[in-house]
Amino acid sequence: MASDDSHPPRDSDDWANPDLCAFCGENLRDGGAGFMEHIETAETCKARFEDWLENISDDMGSTWTG
Repeated sequence: MASDDSHPPRDSDDWANPDLCAFCGENLRDGGAGFMEHIETAETCKARFEDWLENISDDMGSTWTG
C-alpha cells in the first residue's frame, strides 16, 4: 500500500481512475477483481472499504448489483 493519504487529489485527472485503489491510490491490475485482491492484502484499505459499504448499505438495498 502506498500510504494512507496517497490517493490523487480530487482535481487530478487520475482521481476517478478505476485502476487506482480509492482508499490508498495504489495501482491495481484492474478496477474489479484487482481491487478485491488488493483489499485482501491491504488491511487499511479493507477496513475502509468495509466502513464505506456499511455507510452506504441503506442506499443500496439488500443487494449490490454494480
